[in-house]
Amino acid sequence: MNELKKELETRRAAMDTKATDYRVKRDDWNSKTREFQQERNSLNSAVRELIQEVKKQRTIRDAENQRVRDMKVIRDECNKKVRDAKRMIEGEQPDSEKRKQRNNRKQIEGLKRELNRLEREIDEGKHRGKKEGEAMKRAKTLTQEIRAHVPVKIKVEATPEAQTAYDGAIEEQEKAHQDVTEAASQAQAAHELMLEWNSEVDARRAKAEEAHKVLRSTKKEADRAHHKYIVALRCLHSINNIFKTMQSERKDKVTSSEPQLSVDNLMGKLLSGETLTTDELMQLQSMD
Repeated sequence: MNELKKELETRRAAMDTKATDYRVKRDDWNSKTREFQQERNSLNSAVRELIQEVKKQRTIRDAENQRVRDMKVIRDECNKKVRDAKRMIEGEQPDSEKRKQRNNRKQIEGLKRELNRLEREIDEGKHRGKKEGEAMKRAKTLTQEIRAHVPVKIKVEATPEAQTAYDGAIEEQEKAHQDVTEAASQAQAAHELMLEWNSEVDARRAKAEEAHKVLRSTKKEADRAHHKYIVALRCLHSINNIFKTMQSERKDKVTSSEPQLSVDNLMGKLLSGETLTTDELMQLQSMD
């Protein structure tokens, strides 16, 4: 019996050490789990805020693109007024000036055709992502080139009425060009910012997903350590119950072969590494 007691004391000390070790590991893993949970939640919160910013910039871009389309209608009307005003004084120009104007018109018409085609493709969504930015930059360059070819005034003698009509049409045309350019610039700025926020959303979302994976891993480790801790506590409880039963039997000085055999059998199972069932634990407790 003394040898059994020594063996149980050794097993109890070892199991107590294991229980303490598993408890410390469990607490450490739980601490890491909380850290990664906070990191994941923070990243997810940032992602939600960035998504709202993306939506905001998309709304601004779409509104500015609509304004570009509206301003183009006004610009076309202004261009018609310029053409009408030019017709009023074209007959008064010398041949050299007419040739110069015709060449200038041809260059402008070529640039306008390319600009109209490019703007139509942008409106139809044929340019996506990086290509859309390049297309909008090209459209801006074409607009600048067109403006550079448009003379402020026709340098010929004209009637005051014709000159006034032409000057007024040129002024309206210039303002319409500026409005279109400004709206296009605002749309491009909003689009670029939207793409920038989109990239940030992807980056933050990837970090959040990685933090969630680590979180799941640390939680599994914490659950595993907790399970081993509970098993160690149950083993300690079983050993303590065996000690209580042995002490009770010595005090009562009543020896029963059947109960003692039961205690020995349960102790043997415990020392061999087997897990005691709930009924067996209750049997040990009933012997207390």
